[in-house]
Amino acid sequence: MASPCRIYLDNAATTRPFAAVVEAMAAATCDAYGNPSSGHAFGPPAKRLLDDAREFLRGSVGAARVVFTSGGSEADQLGIVGAALARSPGRVLMAAADHPALLQCQGLLGRLRHHVDVLPVTRDGDIAPEALFERLGQDVRVVALMHGHNELGTLGRLQDLVELVRRAAPGAHVHVDLVQTYGKLPFDMDDFGVDSVAVSGHKFHGPRGAGFLALSSIAEVAPLLPAGGQEGGLRGGTENVSGAVGLAVAAERVLTHQAATAAHTAGLADEVFGAVAAAVPGATRLGCAERRLPHILSMRLPGVVGQTLALRCDARGVAFSTGSACHGAHADDGAAHKADNHVLAAIGLDRAAAREVVRVSFCGETSHDDAATAAEVIADEAQRLLSARPRGAGAAGR
Repeated sequence: MASPCRIYLDNAATTRPFAAVVEAMAAATCDAYGNPSSGHAFGPPAKRLLDDAREFLRGSVGAARVVFTSGGSEADQLGIVGAALARSPGRVLMAAADHPALLQCQGLLGRLRHHVDVLPVTRDGDIAPEALFERLGQDVRVVALMHGHNELGTLGRLQDLVELVRRAAPGAHVHVDLVQTYGKLPFDMDDFGVDSVAVSGHKFHGPRGAGFLALSSIAEVAPLLPAGGQEGGLRGGTENVSGAVGLAVAAERVLTHQAATAAHTAGLADEVFGAVAAAVPGATRLGCAERRLPHILSMRLPGVVGQTLALRCDARGVAFSTGSACHGAHADDGAAHKADNHVLAAIGLDRAAAREVVRVSFCGETSHDDAATAAEVIADEAQRLLSARPRGAGAAGR
């Protein structure tokens, strides 16, 4: 039986919930189990918890309204498709390297008679302002943007992009996927002038299955699940009170320690990459060097198959990934599953080079000792794999 992972470096996929989050959710579940909509004495305690959490989260991003969802993917769908549904048919813009939560809106948008225009991206995985400007027009109804890229770690040029949209397509709804940056970098909706943002709790030590869509005062969004009319009519169904409580508790903690955690994780990423690069010839760090999320380290290690490296390191107690946990790779894809990674293809990597990419991601609880140990294990296993290659074999993808 394999030993359990001792060092967890896949925090971009999900984080361990804070103990305070678990405790607060358990208390809410046991003590405020009434339906928030109930008129009897058991309803108001649950409603107060829900309202308090909503108000705190609303203020955390400078929103006018907050709609609780099942997570970031649903918040993205409601923000993008809901905004399109509230408008006449036209074009919806998004990028080729976006998270599947955004790109998979295309089918539903098509059935609503909206055309999805997928923009090319730079080598860093973000949209160049000139590429966006070329596609803008009065027929653009929604523009979907990622604040921080989940696989590459690039921080998008959000301010520049939003300003272009407001000039060339002033009536368009601007939706931002904030999943990887909420609680890690400062963000205010008024400062950026966006209409909606999507947040997922399990990315910042909150609960799985809980997130929210934050809306500006002028945002127009139609419900995808009207049902009982909860959440201001934008999402039906009895509210997840304990999930909302967990979101607020986690948010308060990460926002309080935001600057310190960003500096800590950025330092760990630099240390790990430095150690691995010293051991693996030609190792490169993906993403933009000038605009980078502090907690994500995406590396290409020439001649090393990323999935094989991840499996070998996992056996030695170090867990990280070869990309997003949301790609939906088929079980029978085997070691070649990265060959069809849409993100790596979008930034110009061929199938062989894409297999050489791994993603290591940190959190505030990751210690320097753990990072140093992980770097040592990754470097050692990478060197073992390189030494086992047939003599004279060149680096894959070159």
